[in-house]
Amino acid sequence: MSILAGFTTTQIQGLTTTTIAVLTTTDMRALASTQLAALTTTQVAALSSTQLAALTSTQMAALETTDLGVLSTTQIRGFGSTQLVGLTTTQLGALTTTQIGGFSSTQAGGLTTTQVAALTTTQLAGLGT
Repeated sequence: MSILAGFTTTQIQGLTTTTIAVLTTTDMRALASTQLAALTTTQVAALSSTQLAALTSTQMAALETTDLGVLSTTQIRGFGSTQLVGLTTTQLGALTTTQIGGFSSTQAGGLTTTQVAALTTTQLAGLGT
């Protein structure tokens, strides 16, 4: 169990990016959805692809669309099928063509039909071949 589980959302927002960068996958899994939603865009940008890959689908759904907008293609490539399926259609809609273009064929193939239907034609074009 991670000590972070007992932190308030205000305490979570007070973590520096240096602290955020050293959170373990256990720490990431221990965060409640409200704690994840409280992360600032700067904090989310500091997360590694390994940290993001540790999140559950429920946790993924808690991320703000503005937070997803700061993720690099490297961070997005770290998402497994569990993480991508956890994204709402609104969250997917917030991803840029470049971010969508960073999906691997496995990631793209793991999207649900509802998620694919929610993608814009520009986003679909970003998937490439």
